[in-house]
Amino acid sequence: MNSYCVFCKTGSELSVAEKINIIDKSVNAIAPTRVIQEKRGGIWVKKHKILLPGYVFLFSNEDLETGLIRNLTDLYKVLSYDRGIRTLIGKDRDYAMWIWKYHGSIDTSKVLKEGRRVKVIEGPLLDCHGVIKKLDKHKRKVWVEFEFDGMARTIVLSAECVDPSDTKGEPEGTNE
Repeated sequence: MNSYCVFCKTGSELSVAEKINIIDKSVNAIAPTRVIQEKRGGIWVKKHKILLPGYVFLFSNEDLETGLIRNLTDLYKVLSYDRGIRTLIGKDRDYAMWIWKYHGSIDTSKVLKEGRRVKVIEGPLLDCHGVIKKLDKHKRKVWVEFEFDGMARTIVLSAECVDPSDTKGEPEGTNE
C-alpha cells in the first residue's frame, strides 16, 4: 500500500479528509486524531484532538492522482522529497503505517513507571516509533518525540499509569 501526506489549512484536516474520501474512492484519507483524557468536574472525559495540525495522510493501492489537490481549496500540496518522490518512505512511511494500524485514532496507552524507565504495556505506544520524553501521571499525559517530514516533533498523548501489581501475566513491551 502506498502512503502519502498532504499539507492543508490548519483546522480543516477533518473536512479535507472527508472531501478526499468522497472525490476519490481509491484513496483512504485520514486526519489522525489523538484521544486525550481531561478531568472535568472531577470526572475523566475523552476528547479527540488533531494529532498533526495541517496534515492529512492518504493511503492507496494506486498512484495518487495529481489533479486531486486542484479540487480542494483548503489543501495546499502533496508533500514530496527532494527527488520528487511523493510516496512516503523510511521513518515517514513507518509513522503513516502506525496511524493506519490504529485507523487514525491514537487512544490512551497503559504505561508502567519503573524507576526512571517507562514501560508501555498496552495501547498504540507499544509499537510507536518514538521516544517517551516526559510522563505526567497526574494529568495522564505523555510527551513522545518522533521524526516526521525530516523533523523531530513532540506530541502529547494520553497514557494511564498502572500499578505494577495490575500487570501480572500481561505482555510486556518497551518503547524505543
